[in-house]
Amino acid sequence: MQIAEAMSIPMDRRGNSLQAQKARATRDKIIHAVVSIIRESGLRAASASAITARAGITWGAVQHHFGSKNDILQAILERAYRVYLERINSPALHQGDLATRIDCYIDTIWAHYRSDLYFSFQEILMAHRDTDMVLDLHSFRPAEASALSLEWLQDFFHKNEQSQQTISQAIRFAHRFLAGFAVDCTLEPKMPFEQEHLASLKGLLRAQLVDQSNRIEIPN
Repeated sequence: MQIAEAMSIPMDRRGNSLQAQKARATRDKIIHAVVSIIRESGLRAASASAITARAGITWGAVQHHFGSKNDILQAILERAYRVYLERINSPALHQGDLATRIDCYIDTIWAHYRSDLYFSFQEILMAHRDTDMVLDLHSFRPAEASALSLEWLQDFFHKNEQSQQTISQAIRFAHRFLAGFAVDCTLEPKMPFEQEHLASLKGLLRAQLVDQSNRIEIPN
């Protein structure tokens, strides 16, 4: 922002803007701290003392921004979902022919499944099943459900390249393959043949979607 532009903003608005930026930065710092702890040592290790030590702030400051540990975990779930949506709505995924778009899609969702944010997302969901943790799981849909939305599919597959059922089956298969593959990579970080497996997955989808695209009738 230029000095002249800054001076044209009323002092109270500039103060509020700076305060909002600092608040967002602090919230991000807390979320990043919890995600890194979960990635390194699991959800149980994300205690109040561990969070404050990693984030470099007091627990009172954490509570000021989130209220409780559950609220932090809720924010992580929502951020992971939002980041996923941002990834699949990238303009790059909608360029080129169908084979190119499939390859880009697999690379994009694999990057998401390999991320620390998604790892934390999974850890929180699994822990939620066996504890008294109170989280709002209705505020977002599973990533796979969004990928299967008709509007997104029609846009990605240009509406006339494949049947909706065939596309849905292919996308479900890709997500389930990569979700399981991410678990394997967590258990064995130096998982061999990663690129070979991804290439095989892309080949399977191209065979299912590209090679048959001219022979499937689009339902009304």
